[in-house]
Amino acid sequence: MNTLGEDIRQTLDELKYLLGDADRRLQTFLCDIAKNKRHIHTHSYAESRAMALGYRQEIALLTKRLSSRDESVTRDTQEYLRTHQTLFGALITMTDWQSPSYTHTLASQAGRETGRIYATMNDYKRDQHWDAYRYEQAFLKENIDVLIKFPVHVHATSSGMAAFTTILLFLLGEKKATGKVLCGTSVYFENKALITQLFADQLIIVDESDTKKIIKSIDTYHPSVIFLDSLTNTPDVVVPDLSRVIRHLLSAKKETHLVIDNTGLSIRFQPFPILFGRRTNLRLIQFESLNKYHQFGMDRVTGGIIAALGGDTGKLFDYRAHAGTNITDVGAASLPTPNRSILAKRLTRHSRNAAFLARALKTWIHEHPNSPFTGISFPGVGSYFTIKFKKRYNTIPSYRRFVKLSLAAAKRYNINVVSGTSFGLNTTRIYLTALRSKPNTPFVRIAVGTEHIHALQSLRDALIETLKRFR
Repeated sequence: MNTLGEDIRQTLDELKYLLGDADRRLQTFLCDIAKNKRHIHTHSYAESRAMALGYRQEIALLTKRLSSRDESVTRDTQEYLRTHQTLFGALITMTDWQSPSYTHTLASQAGRETGRIYATMNDYKRDQHWDAYRYEQAFLKENIDVLIKFPVHVHATSSGMAAFTTILLFLLGEKKATGKVLCGTSVYFENKALITQLFADQLIIVDESDTKKIIKSIDTYHPSVIFLDSLTNTPDVVVPDLSRVIRHLLSAKKETHLVIDNTGLSIRFQPFPILFGRRTNLRLIQFESLNKYHQFGMDRVTGGIIAALGGDTGKLFDYRAHAGTNITDVGAASLPTPNRSILAKRLTRHSRNAAFLARALKTWIHEHPNSPFTGISFPGVGSYFTIKFKKRYNTIPSYRRFVKLSLAAAKRYNINVVSGTSFGLNTTRIYLTALRSKPNTPFVRIAVGTEHIHALQSLRDALIETLKRFR
């Protein structure tokens, strides 16, 4: 377990990176508009330049203040970055056009991108644009482990669900789902709803916790498409043995597409090295939401990312364009530049905090067999776990009462806890999940934040008090 000092240093390193990254992006913007000054309206140029310089001054001041290690300065900096994330993106794209010109007589209509727009290639941002491309290349470089990068196709989308629907359109449009379709029973509920509707007659449901049965189903049905999550987000939180499944699929006798939702584990699961360089019929498509870990807790823009290798998965680019699921220029320009080292430390802290709380609650439940609880579902990795209730208490009113008691206890311990969806944020969230997503079963999930060790200990005490009080 890290000391308080180590937690503070890690937080400061993350904030310094995010401030520095924002400053570098603003500096690039200033260089771009200076280069194309004559193609930008005089007032717009002066205003955007002044705004960028002003933001850079604010960033410099915040960076200097962080050296004080004052907790209030840390909170101020986190809030500044969160509230200014989309302001930076809006400013960077301020002089742009959604349909930029590629040539002109007197003045272009491409703003800072003048000279970098090519006819029928990137002259319509719904199809593709430079901000998405830069983010994709940075994501590939930092977050995808593979010996040679260029065979992996990376495409940013407007959300994680947009990434998934783009993949579905590719599979359907290219007639990839010709045989049986395997789907994990705990695949994310919105994805599963679409899979069930589109492939109802072909669908085989498998239990992610039983790798032998998954492999047996593969050998029995020879599926053309397989859908699995790297970390499930259901009452039973499971980490399927995807590495073993992928190795088994390398010898598939026909083309097989494995689609992995990697939102839960992100960079902690790296499937491409298993596949890379092998002559195989396996096609690997991985996607994840950019709303969770990749915004470092800021939660201000939606986004998704697809990474694919093998066969004609490069066609995903065309399906993204045809479906209109590309990430917006403002969205891409708002996202922090990917940084593997900083993200890895954040994920480690999330997992540490989740493990600390899950272990404490599990121990208390084990020592109190007559309590209303049966256990905790936490696989040892990830940023969230679920509370398991005895049958009598498996009701929505009971779940709501537990959430209410938890918030009240946290308030008494002077710990900020919120009730809301999502995970990967700075503050712990206690949430009644899947309440209106029939036929899925609602459950109580605790998505742990990046609190430092002292706050975490207080949160543990508050949650144990909740376990004691709940009846």
